[in-house]
Amino acid sequence: TLPDGVTFIDELAFSDCSSLQSISLPESVTKIGLWAFDRCTSLTIHVPAGSYAERYAKENGIPFVAE
Repeated sequence: TLPDGVTFIDELAFSDCSSLQSISLPESVTKIGLWAFDRCTSLTIHVPAGSYAERYAKENGIPFVAE
């Protein structure tokens, strides 16, 4: 779980983390860099409904749960 107040996830931050299964992103995230979750084949992102992170997940085909 990333803490509230985190606004940016850098490029390739979690790339190739094939064992990463779940991450919770706060409402405060407003930018996610290129390929931040590339090849995270087991990942589901937990995001606030209607957030930037939800749009990012949808646009990039990343499984997500809107909460």
